Amino acid sequence: MKKPILTILVAVLSIFWAQAQNYSGIPQNAKDYIAKHFKGYNISHYEKESEILEVEHKVYVTKNSVSFKLDFDNKGNVKDIESLDDKTALPNSVLPVKITQHAKAKFPNAKIIEWKRKKNTQVVELSNDMELVFNSKGDFLRVDD
Repeated sequence: MKKPILTILVAVLSIFWAQAQNYSGIPQNAKDYIAKHFKGYNISHYEKESEILEVEHKVYVTKNSVSFKLDFDNKGNVKDIESLDDKTALPNSVLPVKITQHAKAKFPNAKIIEWKRKKNTQVVELSNDMELVFNSKGDFLRVDD
């Protein structure tokens, strides 16, 4: 009787330990960002991708049936946030105010479902499949559709 219970206990502890290990590679800045902007969400999946000169951390957060994918650089700076159902708007707290204001003023029926920070620009994808390009300060540059 003791052996099956011990086996089950070891298996359960192994699962919890493996889950903790999976998320231990997330940079602290990224964890802080998630805690601030995605309160109540759970980390459902984590991947670390390494290339020659770059490391990227992909973190998937979920709350009820809403999920987002967040990409962070090696220092934990956010690079990309994407709604996984292409319908749910990103939280306003993750977007620069200028970008949110411009998108709402010009496209009031569309939601921002993805935001990307590139070297000198920021790009948002709207639920109407349009892409808006802004400079690094959040000033509107152009529409890419």
